[in-house]
Amino acid sequence: MKAQTTGRILLYSLCRRADLIIFINVVILGTILVGSWLWPPVYQASSSVAILGRNYPDLLTTTQRAAGAGNLMINPKEELNTEMEIIRSRPVLERVVKELKLDQPHKVVDEGVAGTIRDGLRAVMKGIKAVSSQIGLSPAQTKEQAFEAAVSALHTDLIVDPASDSQIIFIRYRSRDPVLASKIVNKVAEEYQHQHLAININRAESSFYAEQIAGVEKDLKNLQGQLMSLKQGSGIVSYSEQSKALLKKMETYDNGLTNVQKEIIRIRSKVDKIQNLRKSRPNLLIPLPEMTQDPQLADLENKLVNLQFALKTILQRYTPDSRQAQTAREQIAQLRHQIRGQVDILQERELAKLRELQAEEQAIGQTMKGLKEELAQLPTTEMGLSNLEREIDTKQGIMSILMKKYQDSLLAKSADTRLENAKILSLAAVPLRPYFPKPLLNLGLGLVLSLVISISTAFFLEYWDDSLKYPEDVDRYFEGEKLKVLASIPEL
Repeated sequence: MKAQTTGRILLYSLCRRADLIIFINVVILGTILVGSWLWPPVYQASSSVAILGRNYPDLLTTTQRAAGAGNLMINPKEELNTEMEIIRSRPVLERVVKELKLDQPHKVVDEGVAGTIRDGLRAVMKGIKAVSSQIGLSPAQTKEQAFEAAVSALHTDLIVDPASDSQIIFIRYRSRDPVLASKIVNKVAEEYQHQHLAININRAESSFYAEQIAGVEKDLKNLQGQLMSLKQGSGIVSYSEQSKALLKKMETYDNGLTNVQKEIIRIRSKVDKIQNLRKSRPNLLIPLPEMTQDPQLADLENKLVNLQFALKTILQRYTPDSRQAQTAREQIAQLRHQIRGQVDILQERELAKLRELQAEEQAIGQTMKGLKEELAQLPTTEMGLSNLEREIDTKQGIMSILMKKYQDSLLAKSADTRLENAKILSLAAVPLRPYFPKPLLNLGLGLVLSLVISISTAFFLEYWDDSLKYPEDVDRYFEGEKLKVLASIPEL
């Protein structure tokens, strides 16, 4: 009887508070639906990495050192935690931020009415930030601060957790842009592999060779620059070819000088002979027979011969004092004067030619002097060139050996079994459906939550209500006073 009464009372209490229960359910479910509709969709991209066990030489145990090389296996849980910390490490996150430019503003296009509302709210928030920045409440970020904020945000939003009962690590990232989420996850996995190799592989040997190669390359460039400067300054490309060219030039100039000197001797002898004959024989009109090869002088000589013959003919007919004889003598004197003038001209030509040849002889002599000095400097210059070329050949030989050693060290590193420790099982694909919000799930959870809250509120209000509402309340509260319920009026 008591249980039946309690159940009826509870049912009656719920019915009395039905309006409140319905109101609370409608408010909560409506809020959840509107929130799910207005909440921007968030996409999650995921990638998985397998961490295989590694064995290291056990150099600590005495028995192992005595018996031979042994292996020491790391605790899988510790190894997983180590690799997870490497994934979250700052070098990995910095490279991801730089590569994908996460420190720069990234706009995602929202579609539909909800997207328009969200864009409006974002514009309002952006305007508030701009106003607060202008009035000095929130100063604008510098590039370094923006980069640091992007690295911190990536460290916070990046989800790295291990799979249960396995050696697999999941890398997850959530973003409003599905393409960006997949890019970030794949880039984190890629940079993690690089960082994993940088940490776990011994780079001492390859680093040593890389440093030596850099030093040799620097020395080689300096030597090549010195060789180029020396060749450009001296004009020497090859000692043998340069010496042959200089000797050939010397021979050519020497032959030219000999010919010029011969011509100078010939002309000087000719000029001296003319001058001597003209001094010793003033009446001699043409000192040298070869001067008659001049057409003008030959013509004047022919005219003179004809006038002399004509004068002899006149003297046979007329007296020496006759007008015809005087005219002929005047013409002969005039021709003789013209012949002497022409001889002077020819003599001046020879003297001018002699001066030209002497100037040419001097120029050739100076050129040959310069060639001799250059030829004398060739051995010293060639010695410097030979030394530089020999040093360059030595450096190139060292470079070849170092490059081979460096390649061998890289091959040795690539063959290291520790490279097989971390493997990417799957890359992140572009998610097609948003991870959040999930309207159906939110509605179901909201329905359960609203029922619990509304019914609890109804029971709570009913519990604190001390009025007499049921006949049983009279029996319960006034049992000691022996009061009975005679009648009840139902609520209409």
